[in-house]
Amino acid sequence: MASDDLHSDWAAWLDAELAEAEAAALRAHRREELERRLKRLLAWTGAVTLAAGLGFGLVYTAQHGPAPRPAGPTASAAPTPEG
Repeated sequence: MASDDLHSDWAAWLDAELAEAEAAALRAHRREELERRLKRLLAWTGAVTLAAGLGFGLVYTAQHGPAPRPAGPTASAAPTPEG
């Protein structure tokens, strides 16, 4: 009888240890998945912010930037004959 009680106690302890280990592994897996999602979200947020900033900078510069330089003489312009 004592052997059965010992076996029962050992089996209960082993079940509890396995359940605890499985729960810890599941928590670690969920934490890794959350970290991966957050990193992906951060990368996308950075990319969108960069694109929006560049777009805004280009539009702002086009509207409020310095006046364009006057075009200089071109090499393809042929002299007009004066008669």
